[in-house]
Amino acid sequence: MKKLSLLFVGVALSLNATAAWQITPYGYFSQKAEVKNSSNKASYSVYGFDVKNEYFGFGYKRTSYDFDHKTFFKNLDLIYASADYSGTIKGNWGYAVGLFVSVGWEDKFKVSKGYDVSPSAILTYDFKNDWSVMAGVGGSLNKAHNFAFGILGVKYRDPSDLGFSLSLGYPTTMANYRFSEKFALGAEAGAIRGGHYYLSKKELYAYEKGYEASLYMQYTPVKQFAIKTGVGYNIDREIKFYDSKTSVGKIEFKDEAHFFIDGIVSF
Repeated sequence: MKKLSLLFVGVALSLNATAAWQITPYGYFSQKAEVKNSSNKASYSVYGFDVKNEYFGFGYKRTSYDFDHKTFFKNLDLIYASADYSGTIKGNWGYAVGLFVSVGWEDKFKVSKGYDVSPSAILTYDFKNDWSVMAGVGGSLNKAHNFAFGILGVKYRDPSDLGFSLSLGYPTTMANYRFSEKFALGAEAGAIRGGHYYLSKKELYAYEKGYEASLYMQYTPVKQFAIKTGVGYNIDREIKFYDSKTSVGKIEFKDEAHFFIDGIVSF
C-alpha cells in the first residue's frame, strides 16, 4: 500500500542514483480485516508496476477490495507519472525537487475529476562521512482534499552498500542490513498514501491513508534482477470519502497483516 507514498521524494534518499531504468512489478495480499463500527469484513489485494530512472517515472496500480457484504465500490485503479531532479547548491548543500501526477478512478476514467498533483522541494546536507540530512515540504492538490506535509530525514549510507544502512524520518523510515551483494534483510515503517480516486457511480472522491510497518528480505541473484518479499502490518488504515471539498464519511479498518512481493529489474 505504501508503494506511492515516497515516489516524489525518493531521489533525495538516493542521491547517488544512476540514470539506469528500473522496472518493479509488485503484489500485496492482505488477510481479512474487520470494518470498524460494522459487521462487515474485507481483504484487499494490490498489484501493479513501477518504472523509473533518476529523473522520470511512471506506473499503474490496482487495489481490489473483497467485502463480506457488498459495498458501493470494489476496484480502484491509478496511473501516475513523476519527475525528479537534484543538484548541488554550494559545498555540502544540495537540493531535490519533484513532481508527482496521478489519475485515479473506480468505473470511469476522468482526468478532470480524478487528478492529483503533488509537488515537493527538499534541501539536503551531505556530511561526507556516510551521513546526510534533508528537510522540505510537499503538497497534494486535487478536487477533494488539498493538504501540505513536511519531509524530514536522516540518512546513513545506501541500502546497496554492504553492512548497515538507515533512512530515518517522515513520511518513511527504513533500516537495512546487507550481508552480501546477494542477500539483505530490512524493516520499513511509514505513512500510507494510497492515492486519490473519483468514484463515478456515487459521484464521490476517495482517499486512502494510514500507517504501515514491514519486515522484508531481498535476494539479488544477478546485478540486473532482485526479489523483495516480506510481511507487513497496517495500522489505522482508512478510506475517506469527499463530496467536492466536504468530508462525507469513511471506512475504517481494524489493523491487519499482509504479504508482499516485488520483482526488480534494472537495465
